[in-house]
Amino acid sequence: MKLPVFNLILTVFLFWLTTQIGASYEEYLSYFFILTVGIIHGSNDISLINVLKGQNQVSVRYLVLYVVLILVNISAFLISPTIALVFFVFVSCYHFGEQHFHNHIEEINVYARLLFLSYGILIFGLLFYFNSEKTIIIINELIGFKLPEQLFFWFLIVGIVSTLSFYAVNFKNFKPGYNHFQELFLILLFALLFKLAALLWAFAIYFIVWHSVPSLIDQIKALYGEANKVNLLQFVRSSFVYWLISIAGLVVLYYATTYFNIDFITVFFAFLAAITVPHVIVMYFLNRH
Repeated sequence: MKLPVFNLILTVFLFWLTTQIGASYEEYLSYFFILTVGIIHGSNDISLINVLKGQNQVSVRYLVLYVVLILVNISAFLISPTIALVFFVFVSCYHFGEQHFHNHIEEINVYARLLFLSYGILIFGLLFYFNSEKTIIIINELIGFKLPEQLFFWFLIVGIVSTLSFYAVNFKNFKPGYNHFQELFLILLFALLFKLAALLWAFAIYFIVWHSVPSLIDQIKALYGEANKVNLLQFVRSSFVYWLISIAGLVVLYYATTYFNIDFITVFFAFLAAITVPHVIVMYFLNRH
């Protein structure tokens, strides 16, 4: 079974599951999938850097630089949370769009990159708009003031208009055989899913099924030449130490939330932001490799 078909079936199953389980179970499943598959998919960046540099061993210099980037992102949220949040959202938008389209585009030029960004804005726009109440609460805790609900509507409109525009511009740039009708069906499915599911569960489904799993496959191919069970296990083993460090850091943050009386989901998204930006940079250069 090809991956897009498998992803579609899995998404439909998780959509059905949304109607069968309570909100608390959705939250538990969300944390489980994000903390396992989600974090593991970004835990082998140092090895990927060395592949890009043509080196066989992990460089301490790259490891230090990677940790510094994470600390810089954490500091940014402490010093200027509004700017840090805006930067994180747009970087994530580009990253999600890049992962979704980069294997289907003939030439990755400036118009293709604008499509990547636009598609990510569309995905986040749907997610924020259909879960605006919870999104406003989280953003309020992150930056200290409430955003107007109308802002999410216009963010979604920008995503729709820009995606349609740059999709049309890139129409002849898609590889032969690309299923454009499937793309439309996916957007409609995401809209329905995001409307019915809670914010974290909706994010987790997209993040795992349509981002982390395809990214894992790309990374395994880059590191080992072929995506199979043996190489997957090797990827997980080589990622384990970095994954463990990430989990340990999150545990510390969890106990810190009780001291500062902050909703854990807010710190959780800040944590994701801190580890996402360095990963986005690595994947940007890997996709150009």
